[in-house]
Amino acid sequence: MNPRQPQSIAGSPILIGAVTVLVTVVAVLLSYNANSGLPFVPTYHVKAEVHDASGLVDGNEVRIGGKRVGVVDGIAGRVGRHGPYAVLKLKLDKTVEPIRSDSVVTVRPRSPLGLKYLELVPGGRGRAVPEGGRLSLAQSRRSVELDEVIDAFNTQTRNALSQALDQLGPGLAGRGAGFNQALAAAPELLYHLQRVAAVLADPRTGLRTTLRSLTSLTGQVATVAPELGSLVTGANRTAAALDSVRPQLGAVLDELPGTEQTGIDALAAARPVLADARGLVHDLRPGIGVLPVAAERLHEALQRGIPVLGHAAPLYDRLRAALDAVTALASDPRVRDAARRLNVALDSALPLLRFIVPAQTQCNYLGVYLRNLGSAISEGNDAGTWLRTVVIAQTNQFVARSAPSPDLHTNPYPYTAAPGQHGLCEAGNEPYLPGQRFGHVPGVTARYTEDTSPPPGVGK
Repeated sequence: MNPRQPQSIAGSPILIGAVTVLVTVVAVLLSYNANSGLPFVPTYHVKAEVHDASGLVDGNEVRIGGKRVGVVDGIAGRVGRHGPYAVLKLKLDKTVEPIRSDSVVTVRPRSPLGLKYLELVPGGRGRAVPEGGRLSLAQSRRSVELDEVIDAFNTQTRNALSQALDQLGPGLAGRGAGFNQALAAAPELLYHLQRVAAVLADPRTGLRTTLRSLTSLTGQVATVAPELGSLVTGANRTAAALDSVRPQLGAVLDELPGTEQTGIDALAAARPVLADARGLVHDLRPGIGVLPVAAERLHEALQRGIPVLGHAAPLYDRLRAALDAVTALASDPRVRDAARRLNVALDSALPLLRFIVPAQTQCNYLGVYLRNLGSAISEGNDAGTWLRTVVIAQTNQFVARSAPSPDLHTNPYPYTAAPGQHGLCEAGNEPYLPGQRFGHVPGVTARYTEDTSPPPGVGK
């Protein structure tokens, strides 16, 4: 034998052992990672939001129509506006790429032991979800767990079912003929029911949205079950009370058609009035905001006017005679020309009155002036009255100067609550500010001066 002749692989135990160990390691790795997909095989990654991922773990299957098309590669919890939810990372086969945005995902049980898988129902009208894209929470559907079904048959429910079965037997006794008639009509009923079901299955009916709303409503009603029970008990008493007055209720129901027709006629006649009322309310809306202030002022006016009206009774007879005289005067043709000219004069005087009247009605300047004037000449002797006045002025302003005094204060046109003057009563309410001041004084917020009262004994 030539020692330099090369040996075959089968003749080397070390090499055979190394190959065997390598194959074993590769097989173990492939079996360990089988749930996550085979290595070096391209996959399609998307994310899906679900309401509840309880029972799901990494490596659970993703199925379409019962066929495995991928695995769950990761689970993360999130908290949104509507509560907690889970985000699933899906590793799918390239054969299902792309799925649509209207695809539906549901976490379903795989066995009674608690194993889960993710069911994916591909959509056909949405946009294509790209690599790394996401299915929103709106595409997730809830599933009923086995424990929820079992919990529904609690002690109270079982007792209620037992009572219902006990009452159902006597209720069906003696009604065999009616039951047979119902069975005879069942084929035609099922035929029409099939057509009705086809209409309800149409997405345009919105039945799915209605069922979701009913599910939410049922969940809300379940929280007030005791109150609903007491409501049913009270309704039973009410029904018993209504049964005791059945003849009277029958008479009322007999009158309802005529009453309804009368109401329809009345509403038809009232429709133009309601339209006008709507326009009136729309026009009154700007004035509603000032109603509180106007009501307060009207209340003050009534409080002051009620004592005056108590002394106005003797004036009524004179007023009637005066009105009769005015009526006779108005019927004279020669008065029309004078009235026309008077109307022109009043139109000319109206802007002046609007400017002057607030000085008294809001600021009470005329009352304050007359009170002070009466006080100025309230004292005297047999020779006459005395003028009680004190001049307040700066002596350094009595002589001519080339420039105004540094502490000169002058406001020739103070605010008197006239239109455009913000309702302020500036005259008599100016604060003293140091320095030279011309025109309106800043910081005045007063809308009244002070109340004046009549002399003692007057107006009582």
